[in-house]
Amino acid sequence: MTAPLGASRRGRPLGSRAEVGSPQSQLRLHHFSFLRALAEGVNLRAAWERYMAFAGGPDDERHFAAQARRLRRQIAQAARAQGLDEVAAEALAEPAPAPADAGLPSLQDWIAQCCEATGIDPEDRDPAEWLRAYQSEFGLDVAVMPQPATAGPTPRPARLAALNRLATALSAPPALDDALALWLTPALAAALRGAGLLTLRDLADFANVHGARWHRRVPGVGAVRAGRLLDWLRPLAESLGHPLQEVALQPARQLALVRERTLAAVQDRRLGIVPLERLAVPPDLDGRHGVFRLATPNVLGASTDLEALRAWLQRYAMSPRTYASYAREAERFYLWCLCVRRKPLSSVQEEDLHAYRGFIANPPGDWQQPRQEARDSEHWRPFRGPLSPLSQRHALTVVASMLGALMKAGYLGANAAAGVTPHMKLPRPGIDVRRSFDEAQWSWLMSCWEALYREAGALGGLADLGPDAKPARARSLRRLRLVLELGATTGLRLIELCTARLSGLRRERFEGDSVWMLEVLGKGHRRRSVPIYDDIKALIDRHQADMAAAGIGHEPAAPLRTLLTPAGAASDGGMSVDGAATPWDGQEAGTATTRARADERAQRPLIGALRGAVPRWRLDAQGVPTLAPGRQADRWGALEPSALYQSLKRLLRHAGEHAHEAQPPLDGDAFRSASTHWLRHFFANNAAADGVLPVALMGAMGHADLKTTSLYTRPEQQLMLRELAKVRRRGGG
Repeated sequence: MTAPLGASRRGRPLGSRAEVGSPQSQLRLHHFSFLRALAEGVNLRAAWERYMAFAGGPDDERHFAAQARRLRRQIAQAARAQGLDEVAAEALAEPAPAPADAGLPSLQDWIAQCCEATGIDPEDRDPAEWLRAYQSEFGLDVAVMPQPATAGPTPRPARLAALNRLATALSAPPALDDALALWLTPALAAALRGAGLLTLRDLADFANVHGARWHRRVPGVGAVRAGRLLDWLRPLAESLGHPLQEVALQPARQLALVRERTLAAVQDRRLGIVPLERLAVPPDLDGRHGVFRLATPNVLGASTDLEALRAWLQRYAMSPRTYASYAREAERFYLWCLCVRRKPLSSVQEEDLHAYRGFIANPPGDWQQPRQEARDSEHWRPFRGPLSPLSQRHALTVVASMLGALMKAGYLGANAAAGVTPHMKLPRPGIDVRRSFDEAQWSWLMSCWEALYREAGALGGLADLGPDAKPARARSLRRLRLVLELGATTGLRLIELCTARLSGLRRERFEGDSVWMLEVLGKGHRRRSVPIYDDIKALIDRHQADMAAAGIGHEPAAPLRTLLTPAGAASDGGMSVDGAATPWDGQEAGTATTRARADERAQRPLIGALRGAVPRWRLDAQGVPTLAPGRQADRWGALEPSALYQSLKRLLRHAGEHAHEAQPPLDGDAFRSASTHWLRHFFANNAAADGVLPVALMGAMGHADLKTTSLYTRPEQQLMLRELAKVRRRGGG
């Protein structure tokens, strides 16, 4: 049965969760003028047409009356919030009901309507004729003729005074220092108060600092309510001289697209705190006449400091992560030399290095950016905040390495950092091998995973290809289990987990047994192979089936990530130790079609994405930002390291929140501080505890130095404990 038109729906009213304004925020002077006219006896229609007609709506007195009642309730709520209940009770009393014949038009009004309809003048008829026609029209007798409309009873002065007081208190325009609770709904004001926002000024500043997605930092506020709130705040802040910035009103990605088109036409190169690609260095600072600049040719072929810096960075182009780290520190130091010390890089002395250390420990505000900014943004800055002592050491080490390389290349005659960095009392980077899981923590982590897997409706085992109640959730959890097992049994780094290809997985024979081996490209472009257990190989196969079910396949338009193992590195199926060819998965590849399919499968990532790319903002031909279909991060569906990291962190947070339920209870903070690298330490600690030789463990971990591997075996600590155990306890005197 269809509900009648206008019938109320069950449940929460549509859009109630998106409301932003308090009752007071919608009140204006014309609302009080409307009620004042009614209190003075003005006809309802006349009062509406004079003060409220611009609001639109049906031309029906029932609508006018309903809006008047709604307005009274709204004013009463706003008055209650300010402690003006008694004033509202006096001002908002309902007017006395109109006489029964008040629905009839007066004689003068009726004459005017007739003249307008027929086109005659009132003087064309005698007044007596008009009266007889009026009585005949409405069937009236002279005895019951309606009296001329009067202005109604004179309202009490106290009532008008109360209305005026409410108008003064409730229709005043907002001010920047007004409390949010005065202008916003209680729920929204409470959510903003939880984020430390108390006034309208606080809200405007918060949006300007954190950008269009500021609401993500305020629990309980979604995108819809945030958008409506800024729509209301924008003209208000503009009128008060505290406008919302462009970054608060438009996502950074859209702004970057617009700037990208603008900068493509005009690149403003200048001297200042700008990225190196936009830096213009004047001749007196370009390093041609630097104090330590050698006049002889150099192997870099550089004539200026900026050319030498770029040539040095080019040496690390094949290691993207190292390149990004070195480029960031070199850029910071070079900009500091030009903009703070006002000297070229080739004139840096030891005192400059001491000054730079103090600078990076507490960089000025105009060198910092409060949020992530694109390099082509005018708000880009080199720092996100002060550097920790460990980061200070890294920065100065990179600077010393750069200056030393320039000296060896024949560009500089001295390295000012050579005698400074060794004497700076900064902490050395180290490996805390204790940041690992113990047996109880690992068991609890597996129990949490199994509980979540059952909640996803995955009734079968990990190798079961049956349907899942929640397919997307079950696929994600199976991938997470694969990551946990790989990390705990191989010690692979996060980047190695994300960059391994199926081309690196092969079947090999060792001492008469067949084993699965995975070849990965690790730190320093060193290749190594790690064994893969058969049950983990089954997890890999199931994950590949999940990727296919999710529609993740080859996307030629997507980029091939440079951190991945080069394509075709081992796509021929591999060679066994004894030299016999081993086709992929033991299947014969006799035809060209079979081999092509095997080659295509070999390019797939070992651990990949399980959902398609989200749409991205791009500029159309007219320069308007539009949503276009997204592309995979990698043409074969490889997963971004940050995505894999966050998926594991979610499981670890869940385990930490429920750690008190374990028997015995566990420390939840340990799980919340854990990361993907804990899996690597977990593998190394277990291998060392099981007596694996350090040389073998070094090969499995991909370490370049046995000293690093020895941290897990801790021979010095073991020797100390063994020897000190010989010391006899002496009793007290």
